Amino acid sequence: METIIAFFHYIILGLVQGLTEPLPISSSGHLRIAQHYFDLAVPDLHVEVFLNFASLLAVFIVYKSDISEIVRGLIAYIKTKGQEGKASVRLTLLVIVGTIPAVVIGGLFADFIGGSLTAIAIVGFALIITGILLWLVRNLNGDKEEGDITITDAVIVGFAQAAALAPGISRSGATLVAALARKIEPEVALKYSFFLSIPVGFGSMIFTLEDVSAGVMNPETMWLYLASFVVALVVSVFAIKVFIHVVTNGRLIYFAIYCFIVGGSLILFN
Repeated sequence: METIIAFFHYIILGLVQGLTEPLPISSSGHLRIAQHYFDLAVPDLHVEVFLNFASLLAVFIVYKSDISEIVRGLIAYIKTKGQEGKASVRLTLLVIVGTIPAVVIGGLFADFIGGSLTAIAIVGFALIITGILLWLVRNLNGDKEEGDITITDAVIVGFAQAAALAPGISRSGATLVAALARKIEPEVALKYSFFLSIPVGFGSMIFTLEDVSAGVMNPETMWLYLASFVVALVVSVFAIKVFIHVVTNGRLIYFAIYCFIVGGSLILFN
């Protein structure tokens, strides 16, 4: 019986992670909600990192053509000593710049973020903030293409990603809002937002690799890890495609309303 319960526990964790990580509704906030109301706690931090890595792989699947083009451009840049592939190098540098704020702020305030900011009422307020931001940019339709993104744009979007370290503030939502506010074209803004998740996702996986490997290689938990990983991966691919469709069709208002309802409920009924 305990084995069956554990199986469904991990499946639901994979489902929650896969659905809420790509969408602008905060995966960390929903995991906190699941823990608070349904006693569905993440067994260990490395399990959350492992499932987050599944969502990261989903980004590679959905954007495989763009990522392949970037890799080819980087290789061409090295081979031609800078004569080709400049666009790929530039985009890579913009992703690195946009990652720095989250790394620095996350390192300095990790205890505060993982402690005081996890209170369920605070998660509710954070979701409402996410909803307000999505509402404000719901009709924005900038014209900056990929080659028009500046260092200033990257820094501002990077700080938005850092703000999303707080449970309830969506990472994909915050970075998309910041990019749209900087007049970046919606589809490009969304792609840049997802690309920003790559360094953080890989970095988290590397730092917890020993713990993750212990769980994956353990015969007693291996099947639980793999089942939740597959669920998170499949659902994340679906969620990313839905998000792309919603953004390109100017329907961010749906996510804003969802954040208002859930956030308000957390505050009123806590």
